[in-house]
Amino acid sequence: MPQFSAQQRAYIRKRSKYEEPGPDETDDELNIIPFLDIVVNLIMFLLMITSSIAFYSQLEASLPTYSSGGVGRRASDEPQLNLSVFVTQNGITVTGSGGKLAPGCATTSTGDVLTVPKRGNDYDWEGLRNCVSTVKQEFPDETRVTVSADNLVEFQDLVSAMDAVRDKEGEELFPDVLISAGVR
Repeated sequence: MPQFSAQQRAYIRKRSKYEEPGPDETDDELNIIPFLDIVVNLIMFLLMITSSIAFYSQLEASLPTYSSGGVGRRASDEPQLNLSVFVTQNGITVTGSGGKLAPGCATTSTGDVLTVPKRGNDYDWEGLRNCVSTVKQEFPDETRVTVSADNLVEFQDLVSAMDAVRDKEGEELFPDVLISAGVR
């Protein structure tokens, strides 16, 4: 048997030493308790955030109803307004049963027309209020308006359009706002 020096024997002892495995290394199963702690905390956090956001961002809107006589059909022979407001990237178009309203809201027009064009990069909400106020003078008993937006328009602009057609300086214009699918 070969003779080893003291330094070589220490090296061999150090390398061949048996180390006892720790308690977490003896099982063949994965310890998922820390993972479950994190998941439960995330779920609680997401539920709290969702409930608080839902509490603050409620928007009152009514959808059209269907009846046996058709959608929103009246018993009398009055002409229906069917007022619609379309918010697009370039401006706002206001339409009714008679057609599209021309800029200024005094007459109707055909073709691709913007009733209330944008002012620079911002929508003219006051111009929309004035336009629907003019329409309200012609149809004082009408309360319904349908608002829809292009899919490229921000949600806040849709909400601003809904606010603009509801009232003007405390005077109720069209309080029954319906939301429709986008223009495209």
